[in-house]
Amino acid sequence: MLAVGSLSIKERIFLSLLPSLLLFFRGTADITVSLCGLFFLWLSYQHKDWSWAKTSWFKWVWVFWGHLLLINVLLSIDPSDSLFYAITFIRWPLFAVAIAYWMLKDKPRQQWFLMTLILTSLFIVLDTVWQYLTGVDWFSMPSFTDTRLTGPFRNPIPGTMMVRVWFIMLFAVFLMPLLTSQKRQLFYLIALIALGLGFIFITGERMAFIVFLAGSAVCITGMFFEYQAHRKQLLIGLFAIAIGFIILTQLDPMMTQRTISSALDKLAHFSESDYGQVFQTAVSAWQQYPVFGSGMHTYRTVCEGIALSTQANLNCSHPHNLYLHIAAETGLFGLCLFVIMLLMLYFNVLRPLYRSQQWLKMAASFTILSTSLWPLIGGKSVLNNWVAALVWVGVGWCLAMSLAHKKQASH
Repeated sequence: MLAVGSLSIKERIFLSLLPSLLLFFRGTADITVSLCGLFFLWLSYQHKDWSWAKTSWFKWVWVFWGHLLLINVLLSIDPSDSLFYAITFIRWPLFAVAIAYWMLKDKPRQQWFLMTLILTSLFIVLDTVWQYLTGVDWFSMPSFTDTRLTGPFRNPIPGTMMVRVWFIMLFAVFLMPLLTSQKRQLFYLIALIALGLGFIFITGERMAFIVFLAGSAVCITGMFFEYQAHRKQLLIGLFAIAIGFIILTQLDPMMTQRTISSALDKLAHFSESDYGQVFQTAVSAWQQYPVFGSGMHTYRTVCEGIALSTQANLNCSHPHNLYLHIAAETGLFGLCLFVIMLLMLYFNVLRPLYRSQQWLKMAASFTILSTSLWPLIGGKSVLNNWVAALVWVGVGWCLAMSLAHKKQASH
């Protein structure tokens, strides 16, 4: 049974609502992130416990935030706008430590949140599959195009949203009482990867599909090390996934063209693709202010200025790459600080797992972080976007798992 006896009714309700609050509405996601961070600060003050603020990775959060406030804002092309986004940046890492040190600080909370996330994800998958089969979802929302689905969202983003939280569900094998035997764990893991592969394939989202494939490869490698006595069963399961996926691609050649063939074509001709052109635009924007950047939330202004001066038709919504975005708005100086901050995060999360040879936990944690933070990935911003809430949930979850492992190892 789940160890929920220590949870109050309010805690169960909040943890049950948390995945939905973050997944379905941008406004509720931002409000939830901000309120959780503020309440966690109040709890830290009440209990006089600021240990989280002294960890090595969060020290670099302070450094990067200080750079935004003291240097980036002053040199910004729009200081008033940059000041707001510089101040509010802290809510993201603060939300992550709130998850690790408060909301999911023990096993009962982790189990309850994970169970709710699994159920919420299952709802999104079933709703999206229904839309794939019938053309409309359970709420009568039509698909975006013949090869792009929306699921329960208003935009064609179910794959983008779910790939950020999908690999968190791998941790059920360590937390759920029903998955104590290794055979059950393997069945669950293989089924989870198979379901995710099929789901993201039918959404028609190329980048989400590529990210899911890469993340699955890392996790499967961890599974080979974790379940050495059951490698034969693992290989059989992976073979079954491959056969099933090949059948799926043959049944829907139009979706195969959209999700796989066009993705391969874009990778083969990357510089001429829309992604390549957006990246080149981002590099041009960075070159305008290479050392300290143009200021937070000024990318579009700089990009539109380049488009006006060159008479080019540029996509100026955002750079579609985290590091190009940071470089353009904070310069090389800010980018270096940001990279060091992330390296310390990876180090804090992965080091204790590596030392104790927790291969699957380490692979899953690396994947959760890297689905959004890997340098070569294109996608939404993780600093001022709806998706950012899910990114920092992943960061918080990985920190919580690392802290739980440290506590377990010390006993």
